[in-house]
Amino acid sequence: MSIQFIDGVPLSELLSGAGYKNQVQNSSYDNDLILRIVTDSRIVQAGDLFIAMIGSKADGSQYVSQALANGAIAAIIDRSSNLEPHPQVIAVPDVITACAEIAASFYDHPVQKLKLVGVTGTNGKTTTTHLIEFLLKDKYATGLMGTLYTRWQGYEHISTHTTPFAVDLQAQFKQAVDQNQEVMVMEVSSHALAQRRVWTCPFGVSVFTNLTQDHLDYHLNLEDYFQAKALLFTPDYLKGKAVINLDDAYGVRLIADCRSRKQPVWTYSLTNSEADFFTDNLTYSSNGVTATLHTPLGAIAFSSPLVGSFNLANVLAAIATAVELGISLREIVERLPKFKSVPGRVEQVQISEDQDITVVVDYAHTPDSLENLLKAMRPFTKRELICVFGCGGDRDRTKRPIMGEIAARLADRVYITSDNPRTENAELILQDILKGVPEQVNAKVEIDRRICIKEAIAKAEAGDTVLIAGKGHEDYQIIGTEKIHFDDREEAKIALQAR
Repeated sequence: MSIQFIDGVPLSELLSGAGYKNQVQNSSYDNDLILRIVTDSRIVQAGDLFIAMIGSKADGSQYVSQALANGAIAAIIDRSSNLEPHPQVIAVPDVITACAEIAASFYDHPVQKLKLVGVTGTNGKTTTTHLIEFLLKDKYATGLMGTLYTRWQGYEHISTHTTPFAVDLQAQFKQAVDQNQEVMVMEVSSHALAQRRVWTCPFGVSVFTNLTQDHLDYHLNLEDYFQAKALLFTPDYLKGKAVINLDDAYGVRLIADCRSRKQPVWTYSLTNSEADFFTDNLTYSSNGVTATLHTPLGAIAFSSPLVGSFNLANVLAAIATAVELGISLREIVERLPKFKSVPGRVEQVQISEDQDITVVVDYAHTPDSLENLLKAMRPFTKRELICVFGCGGDRDRTKRPIMGEIAARLADRVYITSDNPRTENAELILQDILKGVPEQVNAKVEIDRRICIKEAIAKAEAGDTVLIAGKGHEDYQIIGTEKIHFDDREEAKIALQAR
């Protein structure tokens, strides 16, 4: 996705606007018009500025000659790159930071015209951002950016990354501003923070949901993962208030860090009445939750259609954010019951009103999210709780046996199957999961996810709940390097029709 200026931006003006005023010194091209910013040398064309990013697998500086030959006006490289001096090559101290700054300059710093809300955490980002968007949109023209899509009134674009890379991110901000959006609610991934995709973005509210094991194929360990998340709450990014989960140990650390820097914080909790936002008089049901909400603005009764305590935590985070942005408690409690479920998050699959089993599809793909989901489903399961799940390939292997143990402990019947094996051997992934399943547990193993879903639903009895976890909203499976169409919800409907 890209937005193109018809008239372009002079290179010298572009770099000056990004804070690199003295970088252009060759008068033969410093006033040439830049029409696009490109980080992939293969798509460079005349009028482009090529930014040679440094990635985990390649250094873009080795493609500078190709980019210039394809018509790039200039190339930006990291000063550490070992390239011979060239009049069209500009070296900067940190090319990753420069990319974000130059992209912001190219699109005329659109975030200065938006109020940004950033939500980070292992679990709950998608639901929390959808809730915030829902609570804000009657007062503000509100956009949403995250795992599922980027959208606002009259526009929707399917996401390829939870948080886009800097050039695409700034392009989307520009388009949102041009279409009169006022607030952008974003999921901010740890990858995006570590890779500075959101550098130059001032967040009016930064939200932390929780931190549990995930992405250890990318981060060195949990502490490294946490430090990436914590960047969203540093003065480089947070320009307003932090909203942090007091029930999470890493959240407690973040609260202390923010307060030590005199940054304003609102806390929320399911159990601690010392939090700024908490509940009591709770009643959980299969239709959601009712409770009394306590806030700095007073107490009020409310209800939410979202099931489970983990979703109540997401609701509290969203309420705190909405209050910070000027939405009254009365408006919030009037709107909440009207919230529709998020695609692939505790999404029920039903083909008839007299269906005698409950089938739920959810994105839970971490140990914590799977455990929370199984615990949430248990009180509303009349008979047996059946869990169908797998683990993705080319990702953190250490969580696989942990998830196997959780499923075996909390479900009555377990079906272990393929998720997105990617380039790993799917059989070996299943073996990793089985290492956590006790010998006395008779887990069914079926590598074909379609067959596995069909069998789990076919063998379910009246009153059972079949939970299909791991893929949620995804409508594909990645096998090898090929992405093929596959949707758990579609497969569940076919299986229900065949019962």
